Amino acid sequence: MKKPILNFLVMTILLVNISYSQKIVPVHEEPRHVPLLYNKYLRVVEANIEPGDTSMFHTHASSSAFAVLSDVGYRNQLLGGAWTDMQFKKGHSWYSSYASGPVTHRVAAIPDNPIHVYDVEVLGKWAIVDNPNWKPLPLDTIFISDKCVGYRLELSSTNPIFRSAGRGPTIAILVSGELVNISQPDTRVEIGMEEGDYGYIRGGYASTIALKEGEKASLILFEVR
Repeated sequence: MKKPILNFLVMTILLVNISYSQKIVPVHEEPRHVPLLYNKYLRVVEANIEPGDTSMFHTHASSSAFAVLSDVGYRNQLLGGAWTDMQFKKGHSWYSSYASGPVTHRVAAIPDNPIHVYDVEVLGKWAIVDNPNWKPLPLDTIFISDKCVGYRLELSSTNPIFRSAGRGPTIAILVSGELVNISQPDTRVEIGMEEGDYGYIRGGYASTIALKEGEKASLILFEVR
């Protein structure tokens, strides 16, 4: 009886060691987390994890804003910790400063439940000095930090356009809707977004976000301060 127990313990130790000896990478180098945009202000990383798949251990070190693009139930494991069950609704958004230090974890998508999340790393501030007269946009505010602000923008057939000017670099993510256009005439940039897409709005220039198809659209905006 002792030998089978000993074999079981040895195998368990080996499996644990294999689990924690795998390479740990920054979030933007994890294969299921794809960098889409990078500049001195931000890095946009899109995470897509198929049902039943598990990411590598990866590290979040930069202040980041997150947006969930699907109803997700998944498992999360901090390095050195146990698996925990997590659940978020489509459109959920939050901000993590990682002020107390980097976080290393991995995530596992449960069967029939893919994970689709945007991770917007805030790498630099837009304003050289803090403006005491600064105010957030006149939208539903998700969070306000010293580096970034999160908003919800709802467009409809009765309110199809949102305009702004002189703001910081902004990421717009279309959570739900058929087609939304972003235009910045001064930069000759026009972006068409379908559900699940993102668009980059350059800081300092006038911009228009407009509903082009469908009766309504819901967006999340992350503005660098």
